[in-house]
Amino acid sequence: MLALTAVRPGELRGAKWEEFLGIDGDAAVWEIPAERMKMKVAHAVPLARQAVEVVAAIRLLTGRHPLVFPSARHPHRPMSENALGYLLNRAGYHGHHVPHGFRAAFSTIMNETFRADRQIIDLMLAHAPKNEVEGAYNRALHAARRRELAQAWADMLLDGFMPPSELVQLQRR
Repeated sequence: MLALTAVRPGELRGAKWEEFLGIDGDAAVWEIPAERMKMKVAHAVPLARQAVEVVAAIRLLTGRHPLVFPSARHPHRPMSENALGYLLNRAGYHGHHVPHGFRAAFSTIMNETFRADRQIIDLMLAHAPKNEVEGAYNRALHAARRRELAQAWADMLLDGFMPPSELVQLQRR
């Protein structure tokens, strides 16, 4: 989910089920409240089809709790700040990748692939506009294009991957 949405790890850790809107339709969005955002501005994350599939698969595991990614020991608290990093380390990426690196990968690959969409890619990353005057006046969200780019990213990222519904059925250690 972190890779698919390119949100900051802390934003993902605190995700609540109530923030996921339109999951059963074709315009699913994750509305992250301002208090969990770095810039303290609410952020809408359009969800690609694959992200919606991940949400559905995770709901089977943690849907009875308010948090999408609860702590294994305390389901009313978010997973630990280090949980995602430990997961990457155990998967063999120690010294090669960190959770925040998905944002850098998203930015780099999408800016190389969709050069004309630099500003929209920055919007998707919830970056503050570099030009303060433009930031004060231009409040366009470019929701349709952001949704298209989110889908293009998910298609690139998960080409040939097993569906999340099958992944959650695999034996766990």
